[in-house]
Amino acid sequence: MTSTTETELTFTAEVVKSANIMKRSVYTLMMANLANDVECKVVDPCRELRRLYPTQPAPTNPAVATAALYTHYTQERTRTVNSQIPAAFWAGPEVLRAMAQYLREPLFVLDVDQHNDTHVQRYYYRDYSLPNGDIHETGCGGAMDDATAKTMLGHYARLHVLPVFMMLKRHEGHFNGVHHGDIAIKWHAEGDLDFTQANCRSHSWYEEVKAHIDYSQGLLAQVDYLNDDDATNTILIGAMERRARLDVIHDRLRLDTLDRDPYDIAILESGLEVEEERIHTLAGTGSYDAHPEPAHTTGGGTRQRPAEPYITARVRGTVNASTDSQCYQHGSGTGVGPLQSLKAENTTAITGWLSQDHSSMRKPQFKGTSADFLPLMRWLTTHRAEMQSLLKYVPYPEIVAKLLPSELLLTWGALEVYDLQVATIRSVIQREDASVAAKEYCRTWLAACTIAEGTDRDRMLAKDPTRWQRLIGLYAAAPDCACPQDVREECWYVLHTLPHVVWAWKTTPWGGLPRSQLGAIFKAHPAVQLVCHRIVTDDAWGFAVQLPTGMTWEARMDAMAAGLAAPRRH
Repeated sequence: MTSTTETELTFTAEVVKSANIMKRSVYTLMMANLANDVECKVVDPCRELRRLYPTQPAPTNPAVATAALYTHYTQERTRTVNSQIPAAFWAGPEVLRAMAQYLREPLFVLDVDQHNDTHVQRYYYRDYSLPNGDIHETGCGGAMDDATAKTMLGHYARLHVLPVFMMLKRHEGHFNGVHHGDIAIKWHAEGDLDFTQANCRSHSWYEEVKAHIDYSQGLLAQVDYLNDDDATNTILIGAMERRARLDVIHDRLRLDTLDRDPYDIAILESGLEVEEERIHTLAGTGSYDAHPEPAHTTGGGTRQRPAEPYITARVRGTVNASTDSQCYQHGSGTGVGPLQSLKAENTTAITGWLSQDHSSMRKPQFKGTSADFLPLMRWLTTHRAEMQSLLKYVPYPEIVAKLLPSELLLTWGALEVYDLQVATIRSVIQREDASVAAKEYCRTWLAACTIAEGTDRDRMLAKDPTRWQRLIGLYAAAPDCACPQDVREECWYVLHTLPHVVWAWKTTPWGGLPRSQLGAIFKAHPAVQLVCHRIVTDDAWGFAVQLPTGMTWEARMDAMAAGLAAPRRH
């Protein structure tokens, strides 16, 4: 290898834009490949989720894990390259394999330790046979032994093919790009007259390379490509373009020749939404949407959230993620500490929210004292559109929920369950594919469970598991909104508050699913089960802020400064 001194790449707006385009393309390829990668055992989704979210229990069902991993890729695909990410999200083999497949040539990683000992990893792509007999191309590769790496890179050097290199310094926790300077341009120009004439006239070696091409073209038919000697290599360098020389290297090493036709990323992108739906359907969390913002049965008309959410002014670093998690775990306490700081910010936000003209409804007085908090929360429990608006506005909704007495939290959760059940029943009536019998059954049921705007009797009828089973018998696409028999009712109620009180809920692997799928989410994801159980048994709300969201605490602060986290998108 040749060492050159090059300037460091600066993250200008144009550089970031170009890098984001490449990253988005690579993740598009990963998402398009994922289901088949799992099927042919290239990717173990359960193991990959454990690597990405090491503090959280991963799903054990491969279909559920595949859906969660697909959602993770969706989120990463839109994240800009200059944003902060958890250390577990740094590019691993799954990204490097896809990068090689996107580049349409091998990718070499120089793995350098703190003593500057270097070993080589090689990533490439090949065809796999799926169980149904179809052929699936995807990335593969990994570490090489030193002798094989030295032999292979020697072949590259003798035919003047500079591969794509990256340098991994594990002790520094990041990759470095490798720039080869002028020699990379010269080796690329050799054998490619059009490229040379279009891009290299200002280089001192321009005439030399052009003459070498002219000399070699007439001799190419006289040489055996497999002969690895100076005379043959000189002719091949001058007569064949770089990518063709790479194929010769593979022939000499008795490796498969890599397909060079590029992917049409736009075509792959156009199929992502359908693929997501298919994957979630296989996982049992398909996207039946029972109007996930249900109409509330009490408290007057619904309204939209404030246009501008509260913007936190807290200085970053005063309370880090682990400290926040710990203070969420404990009671309200006394004195000045992390929890008191978060409560103070919430109090300021609640005061600001109340000062806005939301509606004509008269709210309880709130002057920021503890005595004012509970009357306001009890009022909001019966005006749930307002409750949800407030929780979208405050910087720490988890703290609001933590400060609720258990009986009030469970009452609110029971009403959220009821709202969703009523919305689901109503939605079936509007579904074109539902049978007449299913619609008539829902009309009768709806009339029976909405007589008194959510009283105990109404809620008992709405949550009746036998009625939900009968509905599914009449209309198979309907979700089961009854509490499962093996789930504590208290956990079920807490579950239905989480989409409102977990600030980063939409960035979790299940955050893009409609609320009608909460039961399926609970069943599929041990992390959700753990949160609900610990809140019910120990009031341990710290587990809510530790859900797998892919956001660092600094990223949350940045998002809060700009508003709420944007919903995931393709």
